[in-house]
Amino acid sequence: MYRVSIVRETKRDTYLDNISEDFYQEVWRKWYNFSDGERWYNGRSVSALSPELFQQLLTDIRLNWLTWSHDPSKYYNLQEPDVEDPSMGQSAVIRDIFQDKRFGWSLQKNGFFIECGAYDGETRSNTLYLERFKGWSGLLIEADPINFAKMLRKNRRAYLTPTCLSVTKEPVLASFLMARNLGRLHSPENTTGVVPTNTADVAYTGEHIHVQCFPLTLYIAALGIKTVDYFSLDVEGNEIEILETIPFNEVDIKALSVEYIHNAKGPKYMIDLMDRQGYYVYSFVRREHNLANDIIFVKRATRDERTR
Repeated sequence: MYRVSIVRETKRDTYLDNISEDFYQEVWRKWYNFSDGERWYNGRSVSALSPELFQQLLTDIRLNWLTWSHDPSKYYNLQEPDVEDPSMGQSAVIRDIFQDKRFGWSLQKNGFFIECGAYDGETRSNTLYLERFKGWSGLLIEADPINFAKMLRKNRRAYLTPTCLSVTKEPVLASFLMARNLGRLHSPENTTGVVPTNTADVAYTGEHIHVQCFPLTLYIAALGIKTVDYFSLDVEGNEIEILETIPFNEVDIKALSVEYIHNAKGPKYMIDLMDRQGYYVYSFVRREHNLANDIIFVKRATRDERTR
C-alpha cells in the first residue's frame, strides 16, 4: 500500500512557476495525499463490479477526481492571451476535419474533447482554441501537481482532473515522474529511463510521486458523455498501452491525435492497432525539436458512410 505524508518538504521545481507555495500545498493535500491508503477500487476489474459498486465508483470519481473551476464572470487567465492557437498544428488539423463536408460533422458549439497530458492548460494546448473560439468543452487530464495547479488558475471551461489514464483496464495508484512537460508513468527502480530532449522546459527529471489513474471509459461514464469528438493523447511513452485499453466498439471517438515518438513499439504498430479498431491515418503533425510528433486518426465508419 502506498502512503504519502500530508506535510512534505517543498522540493518542487520552480521553472516558469507562478503559483504560490500555499496554493501548491492545497492542491497536494487535496489530490495527492494517500496517507489514508489506496481507494477500495484500485486493482479491481471494472467489468467484475456489481452494478451498485460500479455506480459507487463513478460517484467517487465525480466527487473526488473531477473538478469544474470555470468562473463565467471572469476572463481566461492566460500567460499569452494573444496567441489564439498554442498547439503545434494538431488543433488546425482537427478543425479541418470537422469543417470537411465529407464527414458531415460540425465545428460549432457543444463539441466535446478529452486532452490527456494537458500540461498547464495553455502551453501547446491542443484544445484551447476549440474551447475559446468554437464553444467546445471537455476534460483535461494532467497528473503532475505543479502543472495541474497552474491549470486550475487558467479558468478553462472544462472539467479538470489531477489523475492519469491507466495502462490497464483497472483503476490503479501509479508511480509518476514529475518532469515539467515530459512527466510520465515511471517506476523509481527503472534507472534506465531517459528523459527525451527537446525544448528548455524538459531538463528537470524531478521526483517520483503517486497518482491515481483510471481507464478512459470510466471518465466517459462518470461524465455521462456519449460522444468524444476529439481525443488528444500525449503521455510521453504509454500511448499504445492506453489505446489498447479502450473498447472502441463501445465508445464513440471521432478523431484522435496521438503522439508516437516515445513508444518503443513504433508508429506502424500504432497505425495497425488503430486500423483494427476502425480508424485510418488522416495526417501526421510534425514540428522541429520534437515539439510535435503526432498521428491524426479519424473514425473510418463515419467517413465511409458520408462518401457513399
